[in-house]
Parts: sequence; structure tokens; C-alpha cells
Amino acid sequence: KIMKKTLFPFLFLCFTVYINAQRTANGFFVTKDTVIGKAFDGNDIVAKCYQPQHKIYRWHWDGFSDNLLLELRQANKKGTSFKNEGNVVMIDLEDKSVKWSRNVNYNNSETKQQGRYLFLAEKKKNLCLDPETGKVLWENKNDFYFIDPELNIGVGYPLQSMSNNLSAIDLSNGNILWTKPVDRTRGWDDAYMLTDSILLVSVNGIQALELPTGKSWSYKATTSQKKIGKMIATNAAGILLGVLTGTVMYQTNPDEVTEMVSNMLIDEENTIVLASRDMISRVGNSGEIQWSIPLPEKITSKSSLFLKDSVIYMINRGYAFYNGGFSTVGDPYFAAFNLNDGTQRYLNMIPEKKEFIRNFQVINDVLFLVFENKIVTYSLADGSLLTEKIIGLEKGERLDTFVESGIYALQGDSTFMDLAAAYPEQNLIMTSENRVISLTDSLETLITYDKKDVFKKTIDNGNYKFLTNDEKEFTVCDYSGKALMKFRASPNMFMRNNKLYAFDKDLFWELSLSAFVR
Repeated sequence: KIMKKTLFPFLFLCFTVYINAQRTANGFFVTKDTVIGKAFDGNDIVAKCYQPQHKIYRWHWDGFSDNLLLELRQANKKGTSFKNEGNVVMIDLEDKSVKWSRNVNYNNSETKQQGRYLFLAEKKKNLCLDPETGKVLWENKNDFYFIDPELNIGVGYPLQSMSNNLSAIDLSNGNILWTKPVDRTRGWDDAYMLTDSILLVSVNGIQALELPTGKSWSYKATTSQKKIGKMIATNAAGILLGVLTGTVMYQTNPDEVTEMVSNMLIDEENTIVLASRDMISRVGNSGEIQWSIPLPEKITSKSSLFLKDSVIYMINRGYAFYNGGFSTVGDPYFAAFNLNDGTQRYLNMIPEKKEFIRNFQVINDVLFLVFENKIVTYSLADGSLLTEKIIGLEKGERLDTFVESGIYALQGDSTFMDLAAAYPEQNLIMTSENRVISLTDSLETLITYDKKDVFKKTIDNGNYKFLTNDEKEFTVCDYSGKALMKFRASPNMFMRNNKLYAFDKDLFWELSLSAFVR
């Protein structure tokens, strides 16, 4: 049954009104009351704007405290370009007082908020600052790639250096716990805490590091390929959003295909399965190789592994990275291996040799593979083709990803529903144009949601959900999906104690949402 959609049932104020300009008690901010939109009951939504003397270059919030760090940077008279002079200022969100300020030169400094840790890198020094006072707690020369807040240990490489010497730092005092060579010239592909103290790094295979002591083991694997001479790299940057979330790119070798590796698959026994360019292996949690099976080197590239009923399934995606840019490499295929001994059950080529696998999902014993304009299903039992369907798309549109949660559609009574939660039996595929197509398991189209009716969730604190379909206009709903208000803002925002903070070039504004609960 096709669901009837209606337009949002209240008008939206498309302009912003400033009133009551004044200064805060400390004189640091000019404040203005600003009408940013309309509530469901028709009342204006009034936010309090805070504008500092200089432009807000960047901002940092640790995710839990009332500390807001603003990077303020001077601009030229026309406001069209930045100067190198400026300062970093810590603001108390409760009363907007200045806790501390520090002058910086943006030509040779960088501020980083990594969890609860605040760092200021100046030339070859990395200063750890006390968020409350701004005082330097300690300094060293490392840029942190990974931090474990439970152990209070960070690991990283020297700032402004090509060094491959990885150091572990005690974050309570800045002291070096240990240093050892861990190659990073091709970047880290993944990082994962195997136990409370052992960090796994996917880098040229697997490097296991016991963070407090530096004890380690490694499994070497071939994850790149040097290309001499001609190679045509198909640049498709931007169409695989989220594929490499969290990956650290630090490639220094030119003319090289990299990241020809899978995710690190951790099973219940804490053993690790990794597929590389020429091999898939199971490695014990002490570094012993339990089995290794060769892979077809000429066609293997970036891959994805998952485990189901003691069978490892490998999906070769048909892409990698060439000189840091996305490139179609190898051919798509998928294979199955026995977890215990690595016995190959099958390895099936996929006909779309000039394509790559954009996304996949598994429902029961059926594998769904997403290509540019079609979806193909295969049986996990024997790898046989079940069905395929070309999806009707608009010009320039591509299939993107399966929707699991966080995608909403508007119902007729002004309530928004999470599509995946409302229709768990359907297969929801999102396109590059933010349309959502609902399919049966046999790939028959049930309903198509147009872009104007599809909303992504950006914030959810349990009391409120923020939904948008253009990252300019936002709808706030309560926990049940009932619309409360609508406003325009940039997507740079966060919530603290049921207050919303949103940022623009020159200012940020604060809005208490408690008054809109019905």
C-alpha cells in the first residue's frame, strides 16, 4: 500500500531578525536576540547570538563539559581573508565568561580536541593544555594517532617529520613509555582495541601493541602494489561516503596502489582474520598464524569480511586507492572460507568487471550487492546468483547505501517515522540524490520516497531529534517523532543540557529547547 505524503503543516520564517543588540557583562561578546524560525504553535523561535571581536575560525567541544573552545582569527578589513594572528579562548557555556585566552600564530600552530584532551601544536612541539586554566601541563613532540582514555595512553609519531618511530605517551605527564618502528608510509587502515591493553593496528598487515609495555607481535601482509609506468586511475572521490571512516591517510610513496586490504575481523576467540592483496589468514591473539590461503593476486583489491555460522565471507569490492585517490582496481568477487581451517568453499567472480561494489547487506542467507544502477542477490550457501534488478534512476543518480536507521519520512499528521524501524521487512536503498527506494527481498519496488520527503537524523539526545534533508533547514522532533519547530542554521551544531548551539562565520547562538516540549 502506497503511503500518502503531505506537506509540512506550518509555515517557516525564511529570514532572520536581529533585535536588542548589547554586550555581555564581561564585554567579550556582542549579543543579539535572533528570530530563527517558527514553532509548531506559530510562535517565533528566538535564539541568543554571541558574536566575539574576531571571526570564529574553528570551534571545539569535548562532548561532555561546559567548556567551549573558540579559535578566533583576525581578518582583513573587507573580511574576505584571514590573517595569521589570533587567539584561542575557552568559554564557559553556562555564563559565557572567558576562562582563559592564549595568543596563537595560525601559520605555525594547530589546536586539536581529542576526547577530553586538549592539544596545541606549535612548530615541532605538542603542548597538552589544562582545559580549565589553559596552562601547559606538559609538552612533547608527538602527533597522536590513537588515544585510549581508560589507560590514559596515546600513541603517535613525531610532529612535522617523516619518522616511522611510534611512541606511546603517558597522558598524565607526557612521559614516553616506549618507542618502536611502525611503518606509516602507506597509512593506517584500521585501529581496534583487542583487549583492555592491546591495540591492533592494520598497517602492512597487523601490528599488535601492548600499550603499557610496548610488547608486540606482527603479521606481515602485502596491502599495496607499486605501479611503474602508465596507470589510469578513475577518480571517483566523494561517492563512497563513510567507507573509510576513521582512516588515517599518510601516504608518501608515489605511483602506488594502497589499501588493498580488508577490515580486521575479530571472532569470539579474539583471533583475527585479515585479507590482503594475495592472502587471507587467520591469526591468533598472540600472533601465531593458524592458516593462510592464497587469493588471486591480479584481481584482489579492497575487501570486506564478515562471519556467519563459522564461515568467513569475503567481498572483494573492486577498488583501492592510487596516490591517495579513489581508483577502480581489480575485479569484484566474493568467496567463502571455513573459519577453523581456511578451506575455501567457493570463489565466484561477479560479471560487472568495470564496476565496483558500493554497498552490501545480508538478510538470512542472501547477500545483496549494490552497483551503480542495480542490485544483485546471491546465495551464501553456494554463491549462486539468485536475482538482479536494474533500478530506475534519474539522470546522474547512483545507488548508494542500504538504510539501517536514522532516515525519516514525514507522515500525514506531522509525525516523522524512522523508515527502517517502521518497515523492518523491507530493503531500503538510498541514492546519491537522497531518494529512498523500498524493495522486497525479490527486488520488486514497493515505494519511492522523493528527496523532499527524506530526512536524515543529525542529533538525537533521547529527548529531541534533529532532522534535515538539505543541511540548511532543520526540524526538531520529540522522542515520538512529533514535530516541534523548524529553523535554518548551518550543520555545525551540538546539544548540551537540552540547549542547542549552532555556529556561523562570525558568531554562535544558543537556544533552550525545554520550552517547546508539549
